[in-house]
Amino acid sequence: MANFETLPAPLQAMIQTGMLEREFEEGLDSILAYRRLALMETIPNRIGETITRTRTGRKTPVTTAMNPANNNAPSGSGSGFGGLDNGLTPSDASIEQYIFSMFQYGDSTDVDLLSDLVTIANNLIRVSRNNGVQAAQSLERIARKKIYGAYLGGNTRVRTDIAASTTTTCAVDDIRGFQTVLVNGVPTTVSGTNTLTVYETSVSGGVTQTLVVSGVVASGTNYSSAPDGISGTLTFAAATAPVNGDALVAINAPQIIRPGGHITTAQMNGSDTLTLGYLLDAQTILRNNGVPTMPDGTYHVLLDNQSERQLWSDQDFKVLFAGREQSEEYKNARIYSLLGLTFIPTTESYVQLKGATGATGASAINVNIRRVLIAGAEALIEGDFEGLENWLARQSVNAIGDVTLVNNVAHIFRSPLDRLQQWMSLSWTWIGDFAIPTDLTATTSIIPTASNALYKRAVVIETAG
Repeated sequence: MANFETLPAPLQAMIQTGMLEREFEEGLDSILAYRRLALMETIPNRIGETITRTRTGRKTPVTTAMNPANNNAPSGSGSGFGGLDNGLTPSDASIEQYIFSMFQYGDSTDVDLLSDLVTIANNLIRVSRNNGVQAAQSLERIARKKIYGAYLGGNTRVRTDIAASTTTTCAVDDIRGFQTVLVNGVPTTVSGTNTLTVYETSVSGGVTQTLVVSGVVASGTNYSSAPDGISGTLTFAAATAPVNGDALVAINAPQIIRPGGHITTAQMNGSDTLTLGYLLDAQTILRNNGVPTMPDGTYHVLLDNQSERQLWSDQDFKVLFAGREQSEEYKNARIYSLLGLTFIPTTESYVQLKGATGATGASAINVNIRRVLIAGAEALIEGDFEGLENWLARQSVNAIGDVTLVNNVAHIFRSPLDRLQQWMSLSWTWIGDFAIPTDLTATTSIIPTASNALYKRAVVIETAG
């Protein structure tokens, strides 16, 4: 075995120098859920790296009768009435746009085919499966970051531990949702020309006022306590200096449900757990906004196991299942579908640890925070780059490997190129993006029960645990 003593340390343990089981036992895998929300679209090649999709809004209903005098006779008939337009003024629906930015992701592993002959099991299969698991989890994290970035956006709090507030600036825990506004349906950077209205609400001895934000800058060092959040500074027209811990909510922010009527994450305490009532509140918000259900006819609830466990202690839940010990839910200790909601447990749910960012006073996080996402159809859209499986199949290109497309991820198996024909390369790559469609044009004039939120197709519930 002397020939293999120089192998990398991770491979040496796989060489059978004694009595070992001739198989690789599987490690623990994360339970994925967020990418399953996505409606998949193919992004055509040869049209650039950034793709803008346009969604049309609805026209406002007409409830006023036309004037008969404008509809009786055409202009020039001598009657003095009407005209070619019959008294009508043409109108059109507003539009909204969302953007895919094509980025490439990937990773690779090399396998020594010669040493593979003396390992306890097929190392090539082990590496191939591991690459597939890594690819799936990578896309899961990208999808999760996108959807939470939108539905946690526009909701933050003042943090004077980052920088002191002035009459025109304040530091905040998370600038996501404050950076752009829609101008004629197009996402546009907040500026002195395109301002954003933000409401400050007092938490404890603070200030309640309206701010007109004209600039947003990210911090040089990120202090945000929010999952994938970005701390920074808001610049606004002259006002009273914002106070530490006060809530800042953009006029078009999605609604976040917090137990006890809390208006910031920092107010949460240990008794703020998940209940059926909060899930039904989220369902009501989605229905009021006219959000269609998922293809199975329900809204999907993505939650971790701790949040699901909290439901079993909820009094409404206990009453609902009183005397039903033979139900599938009680027999399996798992909630599947309930009250028009389908429950999807995941180990990828965000858990925000208390005290992790050094915030002080009214802006400090004093308990672990969990976040449950309730989503309807098209809350998330996945854009996959076209032709990822056959970019090598063209004239004058002699491919030296095989490309297999699995769930829109390309897995590349490259033949050994070294002198001894010994090292094989296994790689994966994905080119695409996840987009969050806006629904700002669904105003109360179109849907009377709708909210002002820029994003309406999902709701986040924050709980402690």
